[in-house]
Amino acid sequence: MVERTGIRLKGKAGVITGATSGLGLAVLRAMAAEGAAMIAVGRDAERGERVVNAIRAEGGNVSFFAANVSKEADVVAAVNHCREVHGSIDIMHNNAAHFVTAELHETSNDQWDASILTNLTAVFWGCKYAVEAMRAQGRGGAIINTASVAAYTATADTAAYVATKSGVLGLTKAIALAYADEGIRCNALCPGDFESPLLEQFFARVDDPVAARREIEAAYPTKRILSPDDVANGAVFLASDEARGVNGTSLVIDDGLLAKTY
Repeated sequence: MVERTGIRLKGKAGVITGATSGLGLAVLRAMAAEGAAMIAVGRDAERGERVVNAIRAEGGNVSFFAANVSKEADVVAAVNHCREVHGSIDIMHNNAAHFVTAELHETSNDQWDASILTNLTAVFWGCKYAVEAMRAQGRGGAIINTASVAAYTATADTAAYVATKSGVLGLTKAIALAYADEGIRCNALCPGDFESPLLEQFFARVDDPVAARREIEAAYPTKRILSPDDVANGAVFLASDEARGVNGTSLVIDDGLLAKTY
C-alpha cells in the first residue's frame, strides 16, 4: 500500500466517472487521500452515498453526483457541478466502462451500440466538456481516459471492447495535441486485468471460474491479477504536476504482460 502524502493533488478539484466500485473507487480514494476535492459520478445513488461517506470518514473531500454517462446532458451536468461546488475542474477521469464478451459474429447491434456509447462516446463528451471548462478557467488541467491493454492486444471474444478501447487511445492523442499550448494534458491509463466487479461478472459467466482465474493469472509474468490500487497509483501520477511533461500517451500498468512475445 502506497503511503499517501495528502499534498500531491492539493488545491485541485475533479470528476471521476464509474467511481463507486472497482478502479473508479480506488482512484477516488487515492486522489482524495492526496488532497483533491473529488466528485464521484455513478448511477446508483444509494451506493454512491455509502462510498463517499466512507471516504469522508477517512478525511477525504468527496461528494456523489448521480449521473448516467450514456446521456450527454448528465456529463455536462457533472462537469458544471464540480465547478459550482469547488470553483474549478482540474481533473477529469473518464473511467466508466461497458464490457461485452462475444466474438464478432455473435455480437448484436445492441451490444455494439452500448459499447460505443459508454466506452467511446461518453469519453468524447467527458473530454469535450472538460476541455471547454478548463479553457474558460485558463489554468490548464489533466484529463485521464481509462483505456486498456486491450487497445494493444486482443482476445477473440472481446471485439466491441477492443475496438472502443483502441478508439480511446486515438481520441486521447488528438486531444493532447489540440490543447497542449493551453496547459491541458490528456493521457490514457491502460491496465491489464485487475480485481473488479466486471472481472467477477466474467468469472460468473464461465463454466469453471476457478480454472478461468488460474488461466488469467498464468498469462502474467507475476502470476497475479492486479489490484485496483496498482492502477490508481498511475492515475494519481497523471493528474499531478509531476506529470507536467506527460501528454498524449498511455500509461500501461500490466505487470509486464505486453512485454511477452508468447
